[in-house]
Parts: sequence; structure tokens; C-alpha cells
Amino acid sequence: MDTINAFVYELKQHHFTKAPEILNKLGTGARNAPKTAVKNKAVKAVLTEVNTKQEILDIAVGLADTNDSAAKEIAAHLLGKVYEINPVHVSEKLRILADDENWEVREWAAGACGDILSNYFGSFYNEMMNWTADKSGNVRRAAALAAKYAGKTRNREYAEPLLDLVEQLLTDSDSYVKKNLGQFAIGDGLLRYYPESTLARLDNWIKMDDEYARWNVAKIFSAAEGMKHICECKDVFQILLEDDRNKVKRAVKSHTIKLRRSIRGCYTKFIPELPCSTQGEPDHIS
Repeated sequence: MDTINAFVYELKQHHFTKAPEILNKLGTGARNAPKTAVKNKAVKAVLTEVNTKQEILDIAVGLADTNDSAAKEIAAHLLGKVYEINPVHVSEKLRILADDENWEVREWAAGACGDILSNYFGSFYNEMMNWTADKSGNVRRAAALAAKYAGKTRNREYAEPLLDLVEQLLTDSDSYVKKNLGQFAIGDGLLRYYPESTLARLDNWIKMDDEYARWNVAKIFSAAEGMKHICECKDVFQILLEDDRNKVKRAVKSHTIKLRRSIRGCYTKFIPELPCSTQGEPDHIS
């Protein structure tokens, strides 16, 4: 009978082709792949039943080198748990997984990077900073998400370095990076975890005369957390309103109805001329 225990057994034998086959028989979801609950059970079983971190690392590397997406996802999570065994090798493998063609693998890799950054900030931070200059937009995007996930610790010592990290990506023109930066990593992440530090940065970021940087700043206010700070950021928002570049204008307009409903009181006092039509406006600019 195919079970999680059988999956782990095959991994211990380094049967990295047979083990994923067992996993894929344990319950599939909408995309004919193992359900998340199955993959989480598999991860937990490996961490519980495999004796040493070196062996976990060996298993993670073996799974990462397969062509099976679920195996790669499990590999990413395991790599996040054994970073200290071989930081260079783990970082190299996660970078490959962060650039995988499968979006779910990329998600698991970004999550693993967030775990490592949270627990080994001093040694892994420079790696994430290097990723912000990587040739792949997928990898740069993973660095942005890692910053958000590490921000969940609310460790005050992380605030400025994490803001420095995402600042490197503000002018990035890649659509995948943009979609995940302003509204998500910053607006729904760092602004929530470090409001004072992030708001102070906005005063500097709005001075960047770059349309992609301004686009990202505008998108921060489309996040639920960003809407809470619109009144205290009226000078920043006014600059956005006065920017005539199409990308910036579309970013400002994309959530104006929601903004009007959420902050009706102070909203019309300082930006009464803000247009409220959002028909046909995309959530992000390609």
C-alpha cells in the first residue's frame, strides 16, 4: 500500500524517481498533483523520521534535481530547514527552484527563503540582496517575497535592511516583480510589520523620478494596510496625482473607488479631483 511512510522509505534509499511516484498516488488536487495537505504531511514525515540534517539535505538535493514539481516543492521546504549545514549549496539549489517553470515550485522556494532569512538573517541577507540583481525576474521576485516573510518576525533590527532590500527592486520593470512588490511585499507586508520605518521610506521613494518606482509607491496604497495610511501620506499621494506618466496614472486610478469608500472623510479634503472610474484598469501593468 502506498503511504507517506513508503515515500520516506524510498527517500532514505535515495530512490528519487520512485518516491515521487508514491507521493503522486496519495491524493491529487485540481492540477493532477498531490494536494498541499499531502505534501505537508510528507515534509513533516521526512523531518521527523530522517535522523540527521545532513541526510535531510541529501534528500532535499535529490528531490530538487528531479523533474517532478511536487518533489521540488518538498525539496524547497526541506532546504529551508537545513541551511546551516551547507549555506552555499542550499542557496544555489533554492535559486534554481526560485526560477523554476512551475509557479508553485517558485512559491515554495520563496517561502523557504523567507524562513532562512528569518532565522539566519546575518548570513542569508547578502544572498537575498544579490538576488535583487539577478538576471531572472523570477529570482528577483523571490527576494521581494522573502523580505515580506522575514518581516513577519517584526524584529526591529530587520526593518531598515529589509527596506533596503526591496528598495533595490523599486525601479524593476519586470511585470512579475512589480506585481509582487508594491502592493504585496511592501503594502501588505513591510508596511504592516514596520509602519513607522516604511512610511519614512515613502518620503524618500516618492522623490525617485522613475515611473516604475512611482508605480510601486502608488500600489502600496491599494493594499488594505496602505489604505489605512492614506491621510497621513497625503503629500506623497499628491505627488502621485500630479505625475502625468501613463503607468503612474493607471496605478493611482486602479483602486480609487475602494479608496473613496474606505477613507471617505479625509479623502475628498485633500484630493477631491481624483478620478473614480476604474473600468478596464488592470491590477498591474505589464
